[in-house]
Amino acid sequence: MRSAFRKKVDEQRKRRSREALLEAARKVFARKGYHATLISDIVGEAGVGQGTFYRNFRSKREILERLIDRFAERLLREFSTMSNDLPMTVEAYHAASVKAISRMAAIMDEEREIMRLVLHEAPSIDRELKSKIFTISQQFAVLARFYLDHAIARGFARPCRSDVVAQSLVGVGLHLIDAWWNGLFSSLDREALIEEVVTFAFRGFGIYETSQQRDGEHTRSEEGERHG
Repeated sequence: MRSAFRKKVDEQRKRRSREALLEAARKVFARKGYHATLISDIVGEAGVGQGTFYRNFRSKREILERLIDRFAERLLREFSTMSNDLPMTVEAYHAASVKAISRMAAIMDEEREIMRLVLHEAPSIDRELKSKIFTISQQFAVLARFYLDHAIARGFARPCRSDVVAQSLVGVGLHLIDAWWNGLFSSLDREALIEEVVTFAFRGFGIYETSQQRDGEHTRSEEGERHG
């Protein structure tokens, strides 16, 4: 019977093996693409044998799915942080949106290879993986709708079909990521692009009032009624 110490050592070794294989798969997928990658490429990059691979993963597809899951978890953590301290003014909402999206964009840049797999290769591998990618996008849409509904309730977003708008925001975001990486906005740095997109989400094609402007207008209106 294995001692508690032996079990702990074995678990640590297994965890290190899994991490080494995941990192190796990420690098090889980035170089060769998913379809051209062989398991022998992954174990060669990791410096382990194929037996180690199959003790940790059933297939190349499974290791890709785990990479996608881990990546999505990181992004969702960053996007959901705004839930902990919901903004109470339109200015705070704008600033919080820029910060959350900037943190997500930094992760996407750090793991650009995985993001490209998510956008381009993973949906074509099989129906289940395509469904997973769709489910992940819906998690972001649910959060976007939650934030939008909060803004509507606070009065600094117009009433709308928040379910439709949330889906639109996610779709626009995914398209812009690809466009920027392909050099379409080479004159903008990442932060400038995010500021432009967030401002468009708040203003659309029109002009929105800040809370101070709105409060000032209400004050002037009340004064006019008193003097009228």
